[in-house]
Parts: sequence; C-alpha cells; structure tokens
Amino acid sequence: MAWLCAIVATTLALASPAAEEFDRGKTAFGRAEYARAIDILRPLLYPEIHLDSEGDVVQAHRMLGVANLFENQPDEAKREFRKLLELRPDYHFDPLLDPPRVVEFFNGVRREEEDEIASLEAARKRRDADLAARKQRETDEHCAAQARVMTYVKHSYAINFIPLGAGQFQNGQRRKGWAFFGAEAALGAVSLGAFVTNFSLFGASHQRRCLDPPTSGDNTGVARACQNIDHSEEDLSRNLLRLQVVSGGLFFVTAAWGIIDALRNFSPAVPTDAAEPPRAGGATSPENRSMTRSTNGSTNAGLRLAPLPIARGSGLGIQWTY
Repeated sequence: MAWLCAIVATTLALASPAAEEFDRGKTAFGRAEYARAIDILRPLLYPEIHLDSEGDVVQAHRMLGVANLFENQPDEAKREFRKLLELRPDYHFDPLLDPPRVVEFFNGVRREEEDEIASLEAARKRRDADLAARKQRETDEHCAAQARVMTYVKHSYAINFIPLGAGQFQNGQRRKGWAFFGAEAALGAVSLGAFVTNFSLFGASHQRRCLDPPTSGDNTGVARACQNIDHSEEDLSRNLLRLQVVSGGLFFVTAAWGIIDALRNFSPAVPTDAAEPPRAGGATSPENRSMTRSTNGSTNAGLRLAPLPIARGSGLGIQWTY
C-alpha cells in the first residue's frame, strides 16, 4: 500500500506546472483579481508559450486583454486582443454576458485591424485548404499504393471437347496439355499411317497369289482350283489393320480421358496475375490501358474458339496463344 501511495504522489508531482498555473490564473481572473491574474498568466505566454493547447492560449490572451483593460493599461490590452484576433479572426465578445467596456474596446480593436484581420482570415482559409488538399493527396497515394488490379480470363466451355490437350491448355495445365497433345498426336499418326499404308499396298480388295505351277487344265478344259495360296501379303494387311484399330482406339480413349479431365478442372473465369497499382492519370489513361493489354496478353495462354470471317460468310476458328 505504501508503494502505491508513493506512485500516486510521484504522478501528482510530475503533473504539468503550466496547467496548474493556468488554472490559478483563471481562478484569480474569475475573482476579479486582475493584477494577480496578469502576474500568473503573462509568464505562460512570454517570452515563449508554455501552454499545451491552442484553446488555452486563446483563453490566456483573452483574460490578459480584459485584465489589462481593467487595470487601465489599454496598450497592453490592445496587444493581447490583437494576439487573440490572430489566432481567432472571427472571435467576438458576447454583449449580453461580457462587460460593455470590454465589448466596445474589443470592437474598436477589430475596426482598427479590419484589413489585417481579413488578410489573416484569408491566410487561415488558404492554410486549411492546403492542409485538406495535402491530406487528400496522401490518402489517394496510400489507396493507390494498396490497390491491386485484378483481371479475369473467360474460358470457353466448348474448348473442353477439343482433343490434343486443348482443355488443359485453357485451364493453365500446360504440362498435362503437352502430355495429352503428344500422346494423341502419336496415336493418331500411327493409326492414320497404318491405314494409308494398308490402302496403298493392297487397295480396297486384296489379291492373293497362287503358288501352284501353271497348268493348262485337265482334259475337260476347266481350270483347276489353286491348292497352295500365298498368305504373306494377307497377314501383313491384317497386321496393319490391327495396328490401325488398336492405335485408333487408344487415340479415342486418350481423347476421352483428356475431355473428362478438362471438364473436371474447368473454371468459367480465372484471375490472372495481379497487375501493378494504377499510375497517376487513372485506370483509363493510355499508359495504363497499354499496361493492361500487355498483362492480359502475357497470361492468356491456351486455345480458344473465335469467329473466323471468310469471303462469303463466317465460320469458327481455333486460336492458339502461348
């Protein structure tokens, strides 16, 4: 308990002496002890100000002006009222509450310093406007530094049904897209190559060779049926057909797998990488528009469907960006 009392006493001892003197001066002024109020309040303003707030400074000049006026020191009273008007150019005494002598003297000072008061008021308004503009500018700069421009890429649902990894490229899965592209391209090339080879070698209908020695036929004049047929070309054609069917089937299986995978990972719109904060001039300035175009161009990689104008109509084309 003793240490608590010591702390309280120390805190009270460390209280601002200027605030205590200001309270003492207000008390003396309220009791009409004007000479004592002057002796207490003057050291708080001269040669330097010791009060904490501007409101206390205004009140101190007001009390010093009134006290000097009642102590028959008009020059000192005029000086204090001028200081008061510098701080508060629109200050007025209340004719209903303040003594008429004080109101009349203060209004006389206002009339004498009317031009200077007007210039002080204009300077104060300019200072307030500059301060407000600086605060607004700082707020705008802070918001611009914190802002992030998010751009979105819209994806086409139809691209998921295009083979060769088109859906994976659109979803941003480039490695998976290249894997499907390579596998489907290889299987399709093998199946197509087997078909072309088989058709070019043997045509639509196969011709088999007979290995029997040539004869002129029997006495009846009827040609004898071939007993030894060469099946080597038939086996080659059959093997090419098997290769064509198997590789083609694997192509369609891989393509279906790629379509299912693209549908599972499909998103209608995805955000691209965050762009830089907008520069001075707003988001609609030419520089920011070019920055947005370059950002979108560097991130919209993949395949997409787009209208394709032709000579006598229009069609549908595939655009591949990388």
